[in-house]
Amino acid sequence: MENQARKEANSISASRQASSAAEIDNEALRDQVQHLQKQIQSMEDMLEDVQAAAEREEATVRERIRRYKEKEETMRKELNAGRKEVEQMLKSEAAARGRVEENEEALRESTLTLENARAEIEVLRTELAVSNVSLCEGVRISYGAP
Repeated sequence: MENQARKEANSISASRQASSAAEIDNEALRDQVQHLQKQIQSMEDMLEDVQAAAEREEATVRERIRRYKEKEETMRKELNAGRKEVEQMLKSEAAARGRVEENEEALRESTLTLENARAEIEVLRTELAVSNVSLCEGVRISYGAP
């Protein structure tokens, strides 16, 4: 009986030790769970912060892209306007060159006409001078002048 009592005592003692060990293990597991839950919460908070920062950065980048597109469109319009202006200036220059060429041709024609008129005037002057000489000789002859 003693043996049996010892066995039961050992059994109870072992049972208590096992129960105590299980309680200690359970307490350690609870502590670990709490610690892990705090880490999870901390990581979730960090994740929210990172997501918010990423959203702000994305909004900033989108705004920057929008501004660059507006600038690009403005520059494209200015470039097209400049091209049209250059094209118009080239047309105006070509027209002006045409007018200059026409004026030069008209000047050449006028110069030629003037030269012809001068030559004709010289011919007329010569004819007039010859006429005057002839007339003067005729007057001298009729008055008997030597």
